Amino acid sequence: MIPIVKILLQKLASGENFSLEAGVHDGQRNFDHHGKFAGNPAPCNNPEIRPAPEGATIEISHLDGDTFVGLLRMTGRELPVGVDLSLMERIDLNGSSVCREKFHPTRMYMVGVGEFARQLKFPRVSEEPQEVTGLVVELASNSASAIIEAGRLATEKSEASYRDCKVAVEGKVGLWAIGAEDPLDPSRPYEDGVETVIVYRRHFETVSIYASPASPHAFGGKEVAGISFAGHPKACGSPRGMKMSEENAKRVFEAIAAQMPEEARVV
Repeated sequence: MIPIVKILLQKLASGENFSLEAGVHDGQRNFDHHGKFAGNPAPCNNPEIRPAPEGATIEISHLDGDTFVGLLRMTGRELPVGVDLSLMERIDLNGSSVCREKFHPTRMYMVGVGEFARQLKFPRVSEEPQEVTGLVVELASNSASAIIEAGRLATEKSEASYRDCKVAVEGKVGLWAIGAEDPLDPSRPYEDGVETVIVYRRHFETVSIYASPASPHAFGGKEVAGISFAGHPKACGSPRGMKMSEENAKRVFEAIAAQMPEEARVV
């Protein structure tokens, strides 16, 4: 029987409940595999995760394929059929480039989880905990095959955006400019050797910088071309409420390309 639980989205686990990928790990109620907990299995591939009791609260900091399958484990649901959980763990840690088969079911499942989360308007984490139980239950009501198919369709659209929205690439640095209708996957350029990806979103008037997990470079908390970027060290954005132009994005691209060592400028 699937237990009835409450799922909260919050930045850091309280330590009082169950949690997945929320900065706490004890191997019993709380499971994480990032930062100081690196070396632990990812939730998707961790058979030590047992169903939480009915009435329990589960805290998560985000929802991606890895966290979602961890939630399936923690709520006693069936794991996705036809999905390689070991491969999912490697993709979660190192990016999609570890799977060269673009339409591999595991990769499509991970993309599909993100696609469904967007369709459900899954919120961003905020300072205050947000209950997301209903959204996760609705996502879990879809079959693995439906999630994989959603991932396939999203990937086809993303490939078109990758091709058509490229502005410039110099060595291992690239710039893409997209609109609201362009579902670009910022990690897609990593597969072609572009390790630092600048994305200008016309509909939000923002500039974002993404760095490959394999790259030694990170930009969160740094100033680039006069813009202070905040967020995750390897996935950060321009200040909220401050409108950026495409020219701003081009200057960020030029500044980063100029600071890369010569050996990193050849793809």
